[in-house]
Amino acid sequence: MARVKTLTILVSANGYGHIRRQILIARELLRRFSDFRITFALTDKQYQRFKLDIEALGEMADVVAGVTEDSVRWRHNPENYTDANLNGWETEWKSHAKLANSDFVISDNLVGVLEKRPDAVLSGSFLWHEVIAAYSDRNEACKRFVDREISLLRQNVPKMICNQSLASRAVIGLTNPVEVSWMIDDIIQQQTLALRRSILVHGGGTRTLDGKVLEIARKLRQANFKVFTDLEDDQDCFDYRDETWRTIGVVVCRPGAGTATECVKWKIPMVVLRDAENSEAEFIAERLTLLGLAHGLAGDLDSDQLVNLAKDAMAIEKMQKYIAPFENCRRNGIKETADFLERHWKLSELAK
Repeated sequence: MARVKTLTILVSANGYGHIRRQILIARELLRRFSDFRITFALTDKQYQRFKLDIEALGEMADVVAGVTEDSVRWRHNPENYTDANLNGWETEWKSHAKLANSDFVISDNLVGVLEKRPDAVLSGSFLWHEVIAAYSDRNEACKRFVDREISLLRQNVPKMICNQSLASRAVIGLTNPVEVSWMIDDIIQQQTLALRRSILVHGGGTRTLDGKVLEIARKLRQANFKVFTDLEDDQDCFDYRDETWRTIGVVVCRPGAGTATECVKWKIPMVVLRDAENSEAEFIAERLTLLGLAHGLAGDLDSDQLVNLAKDAMAIEKMQKYIAPFENCRRNGIKETADFLERHWKLSELAK
């Protein structure tokens, strides 16, 4: 009888896109290999948000919550970065022997894993040093983080699973990229366009744009749109149920990879919120616009541009024009990722 193989999945604290895609990858691996135990190392908030999804994976999946609380995340104020909140997760992770010494490791956007586990597979479409490099001249902790991350990448040149449509220049240049298509679990059939009468305003798990989300939602509601937000105290807080996704005609969002992936899954055009200080958000905004998946930029909230764009995108006679670019998006990223891991780790041979 084959020995149970162990996989630790480390997840960056920044938002929910990181953990969402790792759950889908884990589900595919568990479907293929019954003698595989997967442990997610994540934040308490990520665990609470995706507790049911993880439990649905079955008894071969478990969680160590809180491990990555002190991992790098987006902060508008450069003074708020410290060595502790950039790298504190590493001490926490190493203190759990079963995590640090598991057979395999996937690290979603946490490059520091390479110091102890140079064999780890990275995942993500950007690298954190790209985002906080702009703060290096104002914060020594940021400078140390950037220098160390680049050094680890150059020394190890790790495999890094990335969305081929969104992969940053540094991912392509400093890693051994494994480029896959959009990481989508189920292929959604063409929706009834007449149902798409609502708008979702989504600031993302970073919570740095909550004020802007509230302001935009108010403006759209004043224009008589049905509006959901991702604000927990909003009476129309989005529930992420399939039934609700089917009612969404436009998503106004901070363009994180996770939100963009959901919009590709449901073929929903985006209006992207610009965040000039965040190079990752700006890069994704540019890429989505180039691909035709985002059709405008929400900037001047005092103008009627946003309202007019929403009306145009949700007009029945024009919807197909906005949906058409999504037909060109390949959606096999989960299978492609599992195929790569199966080959890279020789899982089929180990199962014999």
